[in-house]
Amino acid sequence: MTKKTLLAGLAAGLLSLGPAHADLLPRANGTMVYDTATNLTWLADAALGGLRTQADALQWAAALEFGGFDDWRLPSVAPVNGIALQLDYADDGSTDIGQNNAGANTELGHLYHASLGNTAAGLVHTGSFSGLVDPANAVGPVFWTGTASEPGWALAFFMGMGAQDQLATDTLAQAWAVRVGDVAAVPEPGSVALMLAGLLAIAARRRATA
Repeated sequence: MTKKTLLAGLAAGLLSLGPAHADLLPRANGTMVYDTATNLTWLADAALGGLRTQADALQWAAALEFGGFDDWRLPSVAPVNGIALQLDYADDGSTDIGQNNAGANTELGHLYHASLGNTAAGLVHTGSFSGLVDPANAVGPVFWTGTASEPGWALAFFMGMGAQDQLATDTLAQAWAVRVGDVAAVPEPGSVALMLAGLLAIAARRRATA
């Protein structure tokens, strides 16, 4: 087997592995959760920030020091169309208000639908998070985002029903902090990288004995 043939076979094998799937990994003794799909780390206790107005929630998250990190913030929403927020209701995720907002542009929506595997029928899967259920309110808890929508209003996520909507900024809603990146100290080498090194070593030995 030539080196070119070996590398071609390796490439085909890597392609056959398919795309990576979202995975929620506990971090820091379970106090944080890392989402491999979005490269975001969440506080495992979604209720830690308490009920706040949006301005207070923004300040709390920005001032938070937790687990040795001080770059926490509220979750964000980018326009689903990539241009400007669409504030008309839709139940298919085509606007920024309504049901089934599951794209990576909405961090809470993606976590709810894609990473946790819930649907618009309601919250069923909570993973290793706490504070995602409000026994007194079937549509709650309601979590602030850091994204303003109109003057005096901001986007919020209704966890009990998986809906994204506007909320007056002086309303009390839940503050939940998230940060970009994994908090793990040093990641272990990937299995694919180890396989590549082994195959290249085999190729080098065979070339030396040819």
